[in-house]
Amino acid sequence: MNTASLSEMHEKHIWPQIQTMMLNDAYFKLMGYARELTGEFNGPISGLIEAGYITFQTATIRRLCDGRRDVISLKRLLVEAKANDLVSNDQLHDLSQRLDSCDCICELVNNYVAHTANPDRKKNVPDWNLQVGHLIEAQKTICEVAVIFDRDLLQRKNYVKLIPVPQSGNIMQDFRSWVPEGCIEKLWEFWHAHNKMVNAWIPSCVAPV
Repeated sequence: MNTASLSEMHEKHIWPQIQTMMLNDAYFKLMGYARELTGEFNGPISGLIEAGYITFQTATIRRLCDGRRDVISLKRLLVEAKANDLVSNDQLHDLSQRLDSCDCICELVNNYVAHTANPDRKKNVPDWNLQVGHLIEAQKTICEVAVIFDRDLLQRKNYVKLIPVPQSGNIMQDFRSWVPEGCIEKLWEFWHAHNKMVNAWIPSCVAPV
């Protein structure tokens, strides 16, 4: 596998997953703030929304960090780059170690989302202890690793945004039927502040080795 192949896989398969993960996260948090402002959707429907969000986020994290040979993942791209001596091994090792910090979420997905672990057959099954901070740290790590790999090691693309511009038009349209008009401006402020915070995760350029 050459550098061009790695770049194509990153562009077509990895980066779209990351952008979708972060846009899904932004929508969920925007709706959470709208629920906080209005008191709406805080009954059984809220559980359905949160379950869908957690399942989507954790499954995406697991998929991006899967290092098996028969999948396309961010972790696998690092393995292929190292195997073909395409970029610095020291930098690849550092990036791979960063992704290893997501293993706790991957293990939870294996035991509770993709499958139901049998404690009689599998020792030391961890309790479900997922916290919001765990998701944020995993998202941040994946974004940082993806940007550094693509921008600094492959020297392919410079990133300024992690959350893509929604293609659905006015993102507030779905809120206007249940959020008072006076709160819409607050939602816009929340949206822009969240985007700014996430985009601040983009690491500074590193000197080539």
